Parts: sequence; structure tokens; C-alpha cells
Amino acid sequence: MVDQKGKIETTITSKYTWTIKNFSKLKCEKLYSETFFTGNYPWRIRIHPKGKKGKHLSIYLSVGDHANFPADWSITANFELSLINQLDSDDTITHEGEHTYKKNSSGMICAYGFPSFVSLAEFRDPDEGFLVKDRCKIVAEVSVENSGHEDTNNVNHLPNEMCSSTCDELVNFKGLCQIEKDHVRLLEEACLKHPSLIESHRKRKRSQKFTEWSFTTLGKVLHFLKTKKVKDMDDDACKELQDLWEELEMVKFDDLSWLKPHVESALSMRNYVARAMVLTKLKANVDALEGKMKGLQEQILLAETDLGRARMRWAMAEKGFVKRELDDELGCGIP
Repeated sequence: MVDQKGKIETTITSKYTWTIKNFSKLKCEKLYSETFFTGNYPWRIRIHPKGKKGKHLSIYLSVGDHANFPADWSITANFELSLINQLDSDDTITHEGEHTYKKNSSGMICAYGFPSFVSLAEFRDPDEGFLVKDRCKIVAEVSVENSGHEDTNNVNHLPNEMCSSTCDELVNFKGLCQIEKDHVRLLEEACLKHPSLIESHRKRKRSQKFTEWSFTTLGKVLHFLKTKKVKDMDDDACKELQDLWEELEMVKFDDLSWLKPHVESALSMRNYVARAMVLTKLKANVDALEGKMKGLQEQILLAETDLGRARMRWAMAEKGFVKRELDDELGCGIP
């Protein structure tokens, strides 16, 4: 296809499948997929597990790391977001959209998607097929015109009930990359105490994508350790942390020795939690038996008191009482 300025336009399409495990244990307000690309354009799927007003699952398509995009950057994308029905593919829910993504005055790029993608009641019902074995699958298919420029004036808005725009809370981190706002404070504190985290990336001149992946993974580990409690460290949580740590080790920060003991301590909580649960049950059994024994002891004390009173009444009644055999003759004074 050739546009009015003689440039050849080619449509680039990509498809990305995001599998979310342990959905019922998600406690975050929003969750992002890994970054995927349509040509050179980075994208991420964003969901709100608790949904719009707690009634609907919300799903959006957002632009990935855009820290180095020029101020006037924009791209028009046609996309489909699908919630896969794992029991019957014919019942998969798909919503389509078209939107021009562009930087606003604050340098942010708003996400676009569907705040009421599906009702949470339908989504959570295992018989419906969207959440099976506590996992769901979301597929994004994104198409863009690779013409070297994009029209920022022609934006196709779908009805508000079907499609809406919302700004991602991504923050420029140290001029290196875009990071989720929830992770920035922890990363800043970590980098302040351990400057080598940033120095190693600047020294090695790593790519923008690699840097985003590195600090995003570090942010996830820090956020995990900061927000999880001992009681949360079941098998699934330990597996999640183990996977994050292994991914972080692949990044090869110069020095993570300060973080490793905390990760190892958190992972050791798996056995601690299991043992603590056993001890809690045993202690509860002991408490129950002690309570039962205390109740019996109180009953014994009451019984002993009643017995003492009964003996006193018996002794008083026995005074002056001449015992006779019931078969003895009454007697009439005649021998």
C-alpha cells in the first residue's frame, strides 16, 4: 500500500499469549504482562484483577517502555484482546479496538482497552471455562502500519461502555527506563544504598530493553519481599520468588550479595510455614485437652463440695436414730 506522500505502508501484526497462574492469589490492583513487540513497537497487556467497581474484569493494551520516544511520538494500532475459554474455544471472548497512542504533555502514553471486558462472576465461575485450575489466558493481536509516520489526528473512539483510555503509572527511572510507579521508591532506596546497581548498567551500555527488564525484575523482587508476610509463603509464593530470583541472577548485576540473604530467608519460610502449621494444630489440640481437663477438675471440685454437704446432712440425720432391723417384731409388752 502507498500513502499520499508516496511512502510504502506495510501492515505488521503480532500475537502474544499471556498465561496468568494462581489468579485467585493476586492482591495487586493491576498487573502487567511481559513486553512483546510488533515490529519495533513495544506493547504490554494490563489487567485489573479486581475489575471495574469490583464487578468486571478490566483489560487494556498499553505501550511498553517509551522513555526514549520523542515528545511527538504516536502510533495507530488495531488490536484484538481475547480471553481464552479453555473448555470451549468457540466461547472465547474477543473485543476489538483501534486507537492512536501518543505522548501527552506529561510524557505519559495512555493505555486503551475495555474496563468491562467480562463480569467477574462469569470469569471466576470454573464451569464457564475462563479460569481453569486458577489460571487464565489472554491473547493480544496487534497490527500497526509501518510507514515511518503516524497520523495523530484520526482517532477511532469506540463507545465508552466498551472501550476507554487510562494512563499507565510508569515513571522514568534515573533516565534509564520506564518502571512501574509501585516499584520506583524501592528501587531508588536500593540504588541509593548500592550505587553499583546503576553504575554497572551505565558502564556496560546495555540496551534499553535489557535495562528495563533488569530493573523491572529487581523491582518485582523488592516489592515481593516488602509486601509478603511469613504466612503468605506457601509453595506457590516460594515458587514465584524462586523464579524471580533466578531471572534476576540472569541479569548479572555486579553485586546482589546484600539481597541474597533476604531471598534465601524468605524461601526458607516454606518449611517454616509448614512446620508452624503443624505446631499450631498440635498446640490447639493441647489447649483443647487442657480446657477439657480444667472443666473436669472444676466438676470434681463441685462434686467434692456436694459430697461434703451430703455427708453432713447424713450425719445430722443419723443422730438419735436407733437402727432396727425391718423384720424385727414391734412388741406388745407380753412375753
